[in-house]
Amino acid sequence: MLITTLEKAMKIGAVCLGTFDGVHLGHQAIFQKTRELATQRNGLAVVFTFHPHPGALVGRNQVGAITTRQQRVRLIANCGMDVLIEHPFTAEFSSLTPAQFVDEVLVKSFLGATVVAGFNYRFGQAAQGDTSLLRELGAQHSFDVVEVPPVFVDGIVASSTRVRQDILAGNLANIAACLGRAFALQGVVGTGDGRGRILGFPTANLHFSPEQVLPPSGVYAVFSPVWGYGVGNLGRRPTFPQANITLEAHFFSPTPELYEQELEVELIHYLRPERRFADQESLRQQIKQDIADAQGVSSDAQAYTLHLAT
Repeated sequence: MLITTLEKAMKIGAVCLGTFDGVHLGHQAIFQKTRELATQRNGLAVVFTFHPHPGALVGRNQVGAITTRQQRVRLIANCGMDVLIEHPFTAEFSSLTPAQFVDEVLVKSFLGATVVAGFNYRFGQAAQGDTSLLRELGAQHSFDVVEVPPVFVDGIVASSTRVRQDILAGNLANIAACLGRAFALQGVVGTGDGRGRILGFPTANLHFSPEQVLPPSGVYAVFSPVWGYGVGNLGRRPTFPQANITLEAHFFSPTPELYEQELEVELIHYLRPERRFADQESLRQQIKQDIADAQGVSSDAQAYTLHLAT
């Protein structure tokens, strides 16, 4: 359940604090601990987070979002949390000192609940507060604080910063290892110029929000939870240039018109970089090769071959 204000009738057992961008394995460990503590107290397991991302506040360094708002809500719900509170992150809210944050938020809304935070949690104006200070303030206000240790993946801490770096570098295997799932882009299907259909390979043209962090441009084997496997070109289409980066996804199974629909597409495997072709026929032949290559990493390869034969 997504809410922006807490209802007084709710019995909160435990609440975890953080931005939780990406909902990686470290975040999932925090959610698991929060659920365990909430169950022990016969109360709800609550997530207290923010929207928009604190890094998007004017005057601060811009931080690319790993997950869209809709993805984060769904992923947190899938982790078994009962309530997600998205507090508006405003300039006024960001100016609260650590003590004021505890007084105005934790004491007023979650008094009696156990507070859960990751080992690297920071809070208050200019991120002055850490878990040690949170524990001190908790003792003053009679609430318990539980710190969740880091989760290591291949000897390195799973973190949103690490995932962003891997996305920018295109390290899909590393991203999946930290997230515990394939990396997925979400956006709205926009109208294109119909060139994919002219070439014989209709595509869904996915447009992204400006704050979303994107991997390197190129051709990828992709997967949609709704439409199955396919191949997609991420970039500006150098043969037929466009201003914005989009994902043109061609799915192996027939799809209806998807214009203006929200669509999530997982990037399964990087196939090749974008490049400019001399003419449409050269591009058509390369798309055929891209499809063949995508079939090699897709469990739908045989189904797609059967579909072409009918």
